[in-house]
Parts: sequence; structure tokens; C-alpha cells
Amino acid sequence: MRLLAIDTATPRPSLALVVDGSEPWTVELPQKGAEALAPAISSLLVSAGASPRDLDRIAVVSGPGSFTGLRSSLAFARGLARAAGALLVPLPTFEVVSAAVPEPPDADLLLDALRGEVHRRRRRKGHLAPAEDRVARSEALEDAVRDGVPVLDVDAVAVLLAPAAAGLAANAAPDGTAGLLYGRPPAAEERFGPGGAG
Repeated sequence: MRLLAIDTATPRPSLALVVDGSEPWTVELPQKGAEALAPAISSLLVSAGASPRDLDRIAVVSGPGSFTGLRSSLAFARGLARAAGALLVPLPTFEVVSAAVPEPPDADLLLDALRGEVHRRRRRKGHLAPAEDRVARSEALEDAVRDGVPVLDVDAVAVLLAPAAAGLAANAAPDGTAGLLYGRPPAAEERFGPGGAG
């Protein structure tokens, strides 16, 4: 199996390519990872002696995360999957983070949601809570202290997530309903409410 994994949702965007169970070929993208996506993927495939049509699966970190990064990576991954005839595998951000950083087994995983808030997903005994929530950063930190668990802040994690996404995608069942999870509505909608017919 040849599998490409893409992460432009988090602060350290990256790519990983796995060929027939080998160790991932990994590339860290620049901060504006979405802009470098096409040339970086092309270069990675050439380095591995592969072409887009050789891909069997394309994994993409699907959120929450950077609004622009999410839209760009999923749109690119969808187009590439169609062109290559590959299976598209969207993976929630916190599931990938938990796979990439499995210790400690009890932790509160946080990702900046802007405006003083964070997306939070709790992990207990190595298992993620069924859902995440969005809370004030101060509240998340107070809750972690109260519960006696460390905070794992995705913005500060020194780990590239694409290799973990590749590992998860290799065994993932197809899910045609999965899509992006922005984590919050657009700023204009938060400020003014949903738009109507104009």
C-alpha cells in the first residue's frame, strides 16, 4: 500500500509518505503549509520513485485547526484522491495528536481556537473522550489542575503529525460521511449571526 498523509491544520504542517509498510518519508512544510502543498507533494513522490497514480490512500487531518489550512488540505486531498483513484481518509486532529503523543495516558489535549479559547479533548487511561469542547484557555488550565492531569498543548508539541496520521489511515475503514471540523463558525457569523437570503 502507498499512503500519503497531509497535515496543514496544525501549527507544524507536514507530509508523510509510506510505501509498502516502510518507515514514513516525512517532510515539514513551512508555516503557511497550504501554499507549499502541491510542490512539496510532487517532490516527495519523486524522491520515493512514485507518482500520484501509485497512491492507494490519502489521509488528511480534518480538524479542528487552521481554517485556511483545513480547507486547502482537504480540497487538495479530495482532488488528488479522485485523480489517483485513491481512498480519502479524513482523521480528526485530536485522534492524530493522541496517536503521535500517547504519553502520558491521562492528559487534556488543547489546540488554540483564537479569541482566548481552546479546543479541548480529554484523554483518560489512554482513551480519548467521545467529543471535544471549546472553552476559555484559563478554564481549561484550571480544570486540568483540578483534575491533576497535565496539559498537552498542540501548539507547543514538537512532533510532526503526518506520520501518525499515516499510521492511523493504514488501518482505517472507509467513511464517506467524514469531513472538515472547523471547531467554530466563521468570525462574521459569530459576530452578526447566520446570514439570510440577500
